Amino acid sequence: MDRPLVMSAFGFPLLVGTIHFLIVQAAASLAYRFGTPTSPSGPQRYTPNSLHGLADVLVGPLRMWDGLWYTMIAEQGYGDWSPKAAFWPLFPWTMRGLSNLTGLAPEVAGYIIANVSFVVALMFLYRLVALDFDERIARGTLWAIALFPTALFFSAVYTESPFLMLSVGALLAARLRHWWIAGILGALAALTRSYGVFLVLPFAVLFLQQYGFYVRDLIPRGLAVGMPALGPIAFGSHLERVQGSWRAFIDVQNQWNRTSALPWETFRCAIEGCTLRLTQYGQTRDWTVQGADWGWLRTLLDRPSWSLIVSESWRKWAADSDTLELVCTVLFVVLAIIGLKVLPLYQSVWLIPGLVIPILQPSTVHPLMSMPRFGLTLFPLFVVLAWIFRPRITGVPAAMISAVLLILLTVQFATWYWVS
Repeated sequence: MDRPLVMSAFGFPLLVGTIHFLIVQAAASLAYRFGTPTSPSGPQRYTPNSLHGLADVLVGPLRMWDGLWYTMIAEQGYGDWSPKAAFWPLFPWTMRGLSNLTGLAPEVAGYIIANVSFVVALMFLYRLVALDFDERIARGTLWAIALFPTALFFSAVYTESPFLMLSVGALLAARLRHWWIAGILGALAALTRSYGVFLVLPFAVLFLQQYGFYVRDLIPRGLAVGMPALGPIAFGSHLERVQGSWRAFIDVQNQWNRTSALPWETFRCAIEGCTLRLTQYGQTRDWTVQGADWGWLRTLLDRPSWSLIVSESWRKWAADSDTLELVCTVLFVVLAIIGLKVLPLYQSVWLIPGLVIPILQPSTVHPLMSMPRFGLTLFPLFVVLAWIFRPRITGVPAAMISAVLLILLTVQFATWYWVS
């Protein structure tokens, strides 16, 4: 790489990461300090650590929701409570390792890991997209992912940043034919989030494109294609020791109100409501699921006022309405369809299962629960967005609108309102 390209590949991602950090951190800290929170919703068996000074200002608003679960696991491990098996181990293990090494609180360690990982992920992503497209699309992809309305999770004590870093790094290594590096990063990604095991699919596409079906290339290099399977094997082995079941990470899903349904049934539930059957704690019963509620938006349009916007009832209404989940899921599906024409095959192969699997596993709480967050690590979505908004006349306004929504959702998150 020549010097200008090297500077661009490192300097530009650092710039985008810094702007993302400043937007999210300022919104989160100000909301945490001056806003009025609604009722907390952390783990019932865990009392959060008391943070003080700068740690409280920076980390306090970004350790909410799942961040407290990861902190609890970092401190206590997996052995004493089965719902913990829903949270994959590499992130809390590294939180504990950094905490033990530095003396920092585990959530502070997780905050540092998440924010550093995001910048590194942007560097990997820039290089990967530039290989398949050009620098203009690479730059647009970084802006699209960093300013997306739910991108606040990249700065929170969540796995989005580490998983993005490891999965994009794995695909970049595979794209450059560094297969053992790809395999190692893929295994680590699959130890960070369950979806990481599906890296075997784009790995297989890239390997066949590079080497064809020649058996002599499969041994030993081709073994790296299957290395993401080591992630769930390692986690299952750990759970077998501490919880007595290697498949606890599978069985635990019904405790989080996830069931199964065909895609059109899930969308019907998300749009107009439905009845879903859930087996939970040994009992099977029907749950009435509410569809998306647009009343909060109609009320805002009918009588807009500052007092309405800041009221707890209206903010909670908007947060729990399931409209964000529905809009994001429809957007992601449309982008994936466009991507079939725009993206390299390995990127579509990575993207599509990441949308299909959650749609096949709706929740009785929110049918499309967490889809606005799950989509963040499916980077090809943002490549397509960058491709669509190539002209500055559309790209700049879209980025500004997205940044405003990012600020609003960050304020919601930092004051204990549901985001994703």
